[in-house]
Amino acid sequence: MKVEFNPAELELMQKAHDKWGLQAQVGLAVDECAELIVALQKHTNRMQSEQSLDNVLDEIADVEIMCAQMRYAFDISDEALRKRMAEKLARLATRLK
Repeated sequence: MKVEFNPAELELMQKAHDKWGLQAQVGLAVDECAELIVALQKHTNRMQSEQSLDNVLDEIADVEIMCAQMRYAFDISDEALRKRMAEKLARLATRLK
């Protein structure tokens, strides 16, 4: 599954980076990842509910947005990311054999 952003969304993320800077955006990315961790733990370790699953969805959306912002901030190309993901998926495939 691929998450794609339209040009207006990408421009919005670039404006956020330009306004608040790299350090603030990296800090926000860390915060969003931590919130996803908490949401996943609550959903899997406690009562699984529609509300806890909705919270997981919210946090995944936040993390996806921040990952896109980090790709912009660190000038990571689609090609470089695809290559690295292919390497990691190949390693996973080997482990599953």
